Amino acid sequence: MCLEWLGFSSVLHRDAQMHFRMFNPIGFNHAFIRCWGGIWVGIVSEIWNHRNRVVFENGQVDLVEVFTVEQRKTWSWVTVKEKLANFSYSDWCLEPYCCMRYLKD
Repeated sequence: MCLEWLGFSSVLHRDAQMHFRMFNPIGFNHAFIRCWGGIWVGIVSEIWNHRNRVVFENGQVDLVEVFTVEQRKTWSWVTVKEKLANFSYSDWCLEPYCCMRYLKD
């Protein structure tokens, strides 16, 4: 779901370190790379948090919830951390790649 949202498709490596390395874009500025890495951290941390709610609080698996919470978290992080991140939450949800391309160092 998250890769599709970002406009990519890929086979994901099962090793966490290799999986993270797959999220290392080449040829982009540092702001884009920071944002891209932040998305990876947001996805992985929200999957972990959701898993804990399911296991320890008898929660229900809800992939849409994981995805939307991750979108909200990463948008909040990017708009606070990056100087030129002046895009709306709806723009972020609809076109995250375009939003990231306008980030500058």
